[in-house]
Amino acid sequence: MHTIKAIVTATVLVLGLSVPASAQNEPSGQGLLVVAKMTGACGILNSMIQFQTSTQMAGGEEFVARFWNVEAARLGLTVQQLSDQCDESIGAYDRIWKALESGQ
Repeated sequence: MHTIKAIVTATVLVLGLSVPASAQNEPSGQGLLVVAKMTGACGILNSMIQFQTSTQMAGGEEFVARFWNVEAARLGLTVQQLSDQCDESIGAYDRIWKALESGQ
């Protein structure tokens, strides 16, 4: 149970896919789409954690932890690596959003 709580706690904010360097440094149209898609996926997965945190549904922590572990394995990553990549995609999304707001 401690492992499940650690996974849920460590990944409260994130889960995602790898961000191509072009999407991080000089976003192309495709890079922008990748960042947007990843950030959306991260939001949905974060909602799973937030839902479980607020409802404390029986078996919910195990479900969330298992889902995240399976997703990480499917992508050939650890949950921590997915978390880190999602942090990067959210950061990139925020930078792109701010740049577009300022007209850059």
